[in-house]
Amino acid sequence: MLKKIWLAICLAARDWRFERSLTLCAILALASMLTPLLVLQGLKNGVIEGMRERLLQDPTVLIITPKSDGASFTEAEVRAFGALPGAAFAIGRTRETATDITLAAGADGAGKSASLSLEPSAPGEPVLTHLGITPPAYGEEPELVLSAPAAKALGVSPGESLLARLGRRTPEGRLESARMVFRVTAVLPEAAADRRMAFAPLSALQDLEDYRDYLEVPSRGFTGNAREGQRRYASFRLYARDLDAVEGLAAALGERHIETRTRSREIAAIRMLESSINQVILIISLAVGAGLAAFTISSVQGAVERKRRMLGMLRLLGFPHAALVFYPMTQSLLTSLCGFGLSCLLYLAVSLGIAHAFAGQGGIACRLGPADVAIACAAVVALSLLSTARAARAAAAVEPSIVIREV
Repeated sequence: MLKKIWLAICLAARDWRFERSLTLCAILALASMLTPLLVLQGLKNGVIEGMRERLLQDPTVLIITPKSDGASFTEAEVRAFGALPGAAFAIGRTRETATDITLAAGADGAGKSASLSLEPSAPGEPVLTHLGITPPAYGEEPELVLSAPAAKALGVSPGESLLARLGRRTPEGRLESARMVFRVTAVLPEAAADRRMAFAPLSALQDLEDYRDYLEVPSRGFTGNAREGQRRYASFRLYARDLDAVEGLAAALGERHIETRTRSREIAAIRMLESSINQVILIISLAVGAGLAAFTISSVQGAVERKRRMLGMLRLLGFPHAALVFYPMTQSLLTSLCGFGLSCLLYLAVSLGIAHAFAGQGGIACRLGPADVAIACAAVVALSLLSTARAARAAAAVEPSIVIREV
């Protein structure tokens, strides 16, 4: 029986190839329906992914910070924030009085000077890791990663030193001063930050804060009172693992009564656009699927009616009912595969034209991944075979007597 079924499949394939004009028309009709759908899906992928990539180039897009810098968080709380689902990194932030600093170029401070804000950093800092920059290290001369505006204002480049002149008032009202030397290790790209700022080791910022709070820092030679109790941070900086995790982390912090600042509006706009496009594609896909099903049913049913005598002859020659079921299904499968293949070629041609038109905007304007192509191919094949089921039953129901009566 299996041999008869295989023979029927081979005969169906030869018959499909013999009717070149009808076959070609069917393939062209199928490709004309599928190509616009593939192009639309490719544009959706290109536009949405392009917007996501451009958004991710902004180092602040994944950052979540409290709205108020006057809160108080322990080191354990900051670590707990970094362990939340969707979180990638968390670090405490000192008060702004410790982060706003005036630096002068040169170890002696004889060069240009500029005021800038310091951001705490530590190994694993996502912004610096994304840019391929090693986070600044803590030491006798703490390292700094300057923004491009800050480096330009100070007139320094990696390897040079910067001097910070510190001042404070003692509990007795006496003015004191100290010096702290930093070393520049890298400069951020201009697109990464548009303000005068620098990434510094968190320990260095803690030293600055302790000095201004008149707390002793033995490693720096800063005298003062001994610390009482555990260290607390005025704020923190939390990084989400990806764009989709930002809103969830903000909600989780909201449950802890911590109001946050995020770029959730821009992220929500992208997600809303993606959802709208997906709905449009779904509606068009349903319309195309209905057209494909109607086309397949009519064409295969017509072919079975035209070939009733031939199918009856096959039954007369001993082919079982199961073998005749595969006859129209084989032809439908070949048509759907060839039609899909042609639509992919047409999609490539159209995507090249779209890429040329949007060449100046950067990114890929139209893209389809292997998973998209595989899913689309499987859907087309499945729909074609399902649409052939009625005609396949009709082919299997053909009796040999029809040939005998017509002889």
